[in-house]
Amino acid sequence: MPNFIQALKGIFQKLNLTDKAESDQLSDDDWKNIAQEYNTQNPGCDFNTDLKAVLKEKNDAKAKEEEQKKQILAIANRVMPESSSDSGDNPQSENEGSPKPSDNIDPVAIVEKMAIAIEGLAAKANRDKPEDEIKPSLNINGPGTDKTHFLGIAHPMFSLEKRWNKIAANPSYAIQNPDPSKQEIEACTQEFETYGDSLKKRYAYLKNNNMLNAERLMTFTNDYSGLDPANLPDFYLVRRQDALIARLITMYNIYDVFPRRYGIQDREVMFSAFFDAVSQAWQEGEIYKGKMELQPELAYVDDAMIKLKFKPMKEIERMYIGYLNTEGSDPMKWSLIEWQILNVMTQAISEQNHRRIMGIYVAPETGKAGHYLNSSTGIVYSLIRYAHEFKLKLHDDDSYMAYDESTFLETVQDMLEDIKLAITEDYTVPFNKLVVILNDNHKLWWKKNCRAKYGKDLDFTGPDSMMAKVPDIDTPIVWLPNLGTLPLILVQEPGNLQCIEYMPGEMLALQFERAMETYKAWSVWKEGTAASFVGMKFNSKTDLDNNKFLRQRIFMNKPAAFVAADATTIDGATGFWFVTQANTAAKALTDISNARLGVGYKFECGSLTNATTIAKSGKFSEITAAYTPTAVGDYIMLVLNADKTKFLELERMVGGTRTINAVLQPNVPGVR
Repeated sequence: MPNFIQALKGIFQKLNLTDKAESDQLSDDDWKNIAQEYNTQNPGCDFNTDLKAVLKEKNDAKAKEEEQKKQILAIANRVMPESSSDSGDNPQSENEGSPKPSDNIDPVAIVEKMAIAIEGLAAKANRDKPEDEIKPSLNINGPGTDKTHFLGIAHPMFSLEKRWNKIAANPSYAIQNPDPSKQEIEACTQEFETYGDSLKKRYAYLKNNNMLNAERLMTFTNDYSGLDPANLPDFYLVRRQDALIARLITMYNIYDVFPRRYGIQDREVMFSAFFDAVSQAWQEGEIYKGKMELQPELAYVDDAMIKLKFKPMKEIERMYIGYLNTEGSDPMKWSLIEWQILNVMTQAISEQNHRRIMGIYVAPETGKAGHYLNSSTGIVYSLIRYAHEFKLKLHDDDSYMAYDESTFLETVQDMLEDIKLAITEDYTVPFNKLVVILNDNHKLWWKKNCRAKYGKDLDFTGPDSMMAKVPDIDTPIVWLPNLGTLPLILVQEPGNLQCIEYMPGEMLALQFERAMETYKAWSVWKEGTAASFVGMKFNSKTDLDNNKFLRQRIFMNKPAAFVAADATTIDGATGFWFVTQANTAAKALTDISNARLGVGYKFECGSLTNATTIAKSGKFSEITAAYTPTAVGDYIMLVLNADKTKFLELERMVGGTRTINAVLQPNVPGVR
């Protein structure tokens, strides 16, 4: 038990109840909040139990100052209602001997007295409103390993009849019995699968009941009324699952920016409604004006998977023992099953966070493992697709293409001013509802720019600081992780761009199968990204440009870099979108050096003067045909193959005609 008095004093301060405590004005609800906060701050402890322990300690004291007794009794009388039949043994008047709030009493002494006084109040509140009783907080690590169960949790999953739990309870067991039997390996794989399926169902339940909150899951303050508190084994298991889920969802770092939407099994058509002006001056007769046009917006998902082969069981046990020997920094004591799933999912979520932003789906090469970024298409490449479909007009002025550490602030301000001017007459897109999304890795540049322009003594904290709003414009800033060095400037209404999935927790449902001395694990799920409202679709880029952003709801710069004149190679480590310039003579691209797996490279024609071409040879021998641009804006998109020896073609545009490689991009709208 923590120092109860100090803990209570700290809670009074945190809940801003110190003044009410000193003036004896704490209500029943105040005490309930105090008890709940105490249990939250001290997992495994219970306010009522600890309070009784303090009272017992006080009552067992053999000597007390007479004046202290009078003060305690007086405060107790004031806290408890006069009409209470539970305090009939107290004849003292409320005004006799009671210190006034103006008395300069030591706050620590007040806390001690209030703790004692609350005993009767808490008991009365529980009798009057039993449904509000504060349930005891179980220690998530169990009461302690006993003769039959690891951690003392009497659930089959923690039974000491199972090899992995014996090792958890006594790591030396693995040394004395180094080789797991066939039956033990099969039992372990079955336990993995059962637990993974249970974890998926628990995740879905939490999601469907709006309980998927990491803080509440970690502090076990969710509603557990659906569980039978008498069935402690299941109670422990569910709470430990919640702790594991909480650990996992705190690793997600993009869903506050791009919320998740479930229920899309393959693709879903969302209709955007566009209205012409309908108002006019009155005149007699059937003079009609305005129309509504519906245009489809297609959201789709791709199939992603985890499929891995573990090391032999005894190797996993060895690594688990290493975890047990260094677990001091982790308040949770995970079983081998929980520990293994936590490690797999930690890696999977880290990859998914990156893929949600920078992923581009590429059908895997037969028999070869694909890159995690090619499991589905993320936000950036979805936006590029909208531009290719002539729905999204980019702010493609050269000055917006790539900012640096000295031009970051100015570039963002100028682009926002352009957006505001562009939509001034378009009242369907209120500028004050937009947010600007910037690269989290460039925060330092932003601070330096702000200090250089507005002064060195700036406070970058708070909701109205220059880190939260663009200075002089006041557009809210969202700092987005997982962008690498990409100079992206993205403006949208919050919630427009979304991450989409089929079922909550699908990825968590690992299945296992024994394979000789090793075992395999896999899970399959569906994911993608989409916008609910982009803009009107046009037949050509010329028509899109002539529309001048009318009714467009997403705005983005062109995060590209220029290729040096006459260059025949480009450095793939410096970006993914490259625009050619005029050459002094005919040139052909021969290589993308330092190309990275998983990245979709876009090679765009910026000038027809000796325009750079690509021959179907060398590293580009696997593209569908030689690439020869015939118009500014033509492009080809490429990805490095699994062996890092050839570039494969994803799509191209020549003369304004877009062609998608259906073999590598089978789900992209326009292919089927």
